[in-house]
Amino acid sequence: METLGLFAFAFAGGVILNVMPCVLPVLALKALAVLDHSRSDPREQRMHGLAYSAGTVSALAALGAFVIALRHAGHLFGWGKQFQQPLFVAILTAVVFAFALNALGVFELTIGGVEHKDRKGLWGSVANGWLAAVMATPCSAPFLGSAAAFAMAADTPDWKTMMVFVLIGVGLAFPFAVLSWVPALAKRLPRPGGWMNTVKTIMGFFLLGTAVWLYRVLLMQVTPDAAAAFLGFLVLLAAGLWAHEQWGGLMASTRQRWLVRSAVLAVLAMGTSFVTLDKAGPPTIDRPAVADTGHIQWQPFTAEHVESTVASGKAVFMDFTAEWCASCKANEKVILETATVREAIRRTGVVPVKVDMTNQDDVMDAWLEKAGRSGIPAYVLLTKKGGMEVLPTVITVDQVVTAMERASKLAANP
Repeated sequence: METLGLFAFAFAGGVILNVMPCVLPVLALKALAVLDHSRSDPREQRMHGLAYSAGTVSALAALGAFVIALRHAGHLFGWGKQFQQPLFVAILTAVVFAFALNALGVFELTIGGVEHKDRKGLWGSVANGWLAAVMATPCSAPFLGSAAAFAMAADTPDWKTMMVFVLIGVGLAFPFAVLSWVPALAKRLPRPGGWMNTVKTIMGFFLLGTAVWLYRVLLMQVTPDAAAAFLGFLVLLAAGLWAHEQWGGLMASTRQRWLVRSAVLAVLAMGTSFVTLDKAGPPTIDRPAVADTGHIQWQPFTAEHVESTVASGKAVFMDFTAEWCASCKANEKVILETATVREAIRRTGVVPVKVDMTNQDDVMDAWLEKAGRSGIPAYVLLTKKGGMEVLPTVITVDQVVTAMERASKLAANP
């Protein structure tokens, strides 16, 4: 029964991922596609729903298989940890950037040698599913944390791990699948029209902003020279996609189309040889005061500092976060960086420590595992008694303040 409950959590968490900030730009484009097909043949609608679902489920299943393979190799893998790898972030940045250019009309996404509508149709839905699934992984959601922790635990059977990931993908696809398979709902949607082109362009700028956000993550992971080289590659990618549309588009002959594609791919392949993605060294950060007017002065994480602070009789509030974690940044902005929480830090003497997991760090991973979490955001309070309180993934100001007050009393009264 417990396993069935966790399976239900996986599905529910996948559904809730649809409203998380990571995937909203991609889902907005998918919503436009649903509107575009809402007046079409019901069979075509269902096919697009299945194609999108196949994209989300296959992408999550592939991640599940990766987790299982790592586990058999003696390694553990956390939710969203692939964003700690510069190569993954760089590839995803380029993909999102290309989707943005597509939405802005720089080029049309075409695959194969069939009619344009089919080329941009089913494969476009599959690609949207892939991208939505990948963009969802740095986000955490209610129910998802428990299911992901269960799936990634060392003693979880492989089939249960795979089932959790598949159900997350099913949940992510569920809202659009329902719209595709229930014609009565589709008919209630607004009628397609010229306004959709305007909205698609706006969504293109949102995707461009997402690419900038991902590039900022990369800046925190690689050297300045490597970041500049990758930025040059993005310019080359944009030029290549534009050139393909200009000379290898639908109006070109098949021979010319393949010649242009081959030339563009050759130039892009040469461009990748200049991208090294050399990792940056560890940041040097001076330890600031605990709190200051206007914002929290987070102390950088080291295991020695946390342990010595707790041993001295102070409680420690640990914020497990990363530049690639949109949920983390949203919580920091809306919940943690508020006057109420800052005042609680001053009043209780709790020491705020930021555990920045932007880059891979085995020590940080071990502390996160000790807290019983497989992904971030995670919020942990430590006291002198060796006590540990782990807050929910979705926090409120009152929860944080109350937990700080409780931890401060425990630390002061060993």
